Amino acid sequence: MRILIAEDDALGLQYLLSVLKPHGQCHPASNGKEAVRAFCQAVEESRPFDVIFMDIMMPEMNGLDALERIREFELYNTHRIQKNAIVVMATATSDSQDVVRAYCCCSAYAYLVKPIQVEDVEAVLARIRQEAPPQDD
Repeated sequence: MRILIAEDDALGLQYLLSVLKPHGQCHPASNGKEAVRAFCQAVEESRPFDVIFMDIMMPEMNGLDALERIREFELYNTHRIQKNAIVVMATATSDSQDVVRAYCCCSAYAYLVKPIQVEDVEAVLARIRQEAPPQDD
């Protein structure tokens, strides 16, 4: 599993890397612009990310705007992408407008409120694996 982690807080990023590293290959991004750039580059290299953990409040470009750009890129590159990335949004706020935008406009898979607990990440990953179609050997 290839995982993109977009988090502007260095400690938060290190925490997510430590939690997610046993589950796959992780790539960090420190803001939304970096996340969009990393996502597009990965698709162009035929190595797309399977899962994105995206903080909402980040400098330069917030997570929701970044996710909208990623979804737009996916839309225009269906010939290169077998399936859209699964996105888990994370934030310290519980703004209902952010939640609605994440799910309805950006097709987020899950929404985690900080501080993120290991158990919450593990539960989301278990759900992702359970819902994933079987892989051909």
